[in-house]
Amino acid sequence: MELELTDRKILNILQTDFPIAKRPFLEIANITGIKEDEVIGRILRMKSGKIIRQISAIFDSHNIGYKSTLAAFKVADKSADSAAETINSHSGVSHNYLRNHKYNIWFTITLPSEYSLEEEIKMLSEKSGAEDYLILPTLKLYKIGVNFDMTGADDASSFKFFSHEDFKKDSEIKISEFEKACIRELQKDIEIAHEPFKDMSEVLGISQEKLLETVKNLISERKMRRFACVLYHQKAGFSYNLMGLWKTSNQEADKNGEIMSSVKEVSHCYLRPVYPGRWEYNIFTMIHAKSKDEAWSIMDKISSLTGLKDFDALESTKEFKKVRVKYYV
Repeated sequence: MELELTDRKILNILQTDFPIAKRPFLEIANITGIKEDEVIGRILRMKSGKIIRQISAIFDSHNIGYKSTLAAFKVADKSADSAAETINSHSGVSHNYLRNHKYNIWFTITLPSEYSLEEEIKMLSEKSGAEDYLILPTLKLYKIGVNFDMTGADDASSFKFFSHEDFKKDSEIKISEFEKACIRELQKDIEIAHEPFKDMSEVLGISQEKLLETVKNLISERKMRRFACVLYHQKAGFSYNLMGLWKTSNQEADKNGEIMSSVKEVSHCYLRPVYPGRWEYNIFTMIHAKSKDEAWSIMDKISSLTGLKDFDALESTKEFKKVRVKYYV
């Protein structure tokens, strides 16, 4: 699908500065210099063309009372598809990929705080026939925020990624029943209409003004990372991604994590545990690029910036599952 410059400008706004307003598409129209109905028409066309996946709230699972982790299973190649089917059947699994490593199945699992991630992962390993597995929780989050600059003009500079400083202490996490009800609605894909929040507010039995005020409060309290669109990044032109793996000392981890996070093509950067003799890489970066060569040039750039020479990267060779986590349902 061919995207005009106006489409690309709209996509940047939808990713970074979605207006929290009764008529957000009118505000986008005023920014881009076109009519509101044209903005709506262009967004609908990009949704039908599989450029835009969803426009909704993006919540921080930790700050709304959930916990999550990355896990990697070592499964015989011939059993990978059936093992993935077993893993995918778990409602807490949102992303699941086949990657080019002996630990070949990589997935994320998110659960309410009263559940045990370790027990659920152990159960999945037994049911899927995994030979071995790694549990790789976030020890420190340096950066999370998928934001594709669609114009190449860096006009998405207002984007603020989420980092460890935004995490609340467990004792500070409090979610009211009203907030849970709002989360259930706001995590849904909004209607592309003049007043996209109207139906949600009616379901909740509140005014649109009250709902929009709640959205702003959830963002200011860091319970919601942002309200934004999520793209089908392959269709949007960013068809290649790498999971960069870096080995650094504990003393240098924070410094290197901050450097890696400054690279705009890095959407995720985490410090994770090591398993001596089994897994030695402790910093993970997700890189989104337009080609394999570009992705590896970014890896080389990170290596040059940090001075780290002990690194690797895994390619996603198959997508088994990619869905949004559904909270409080």
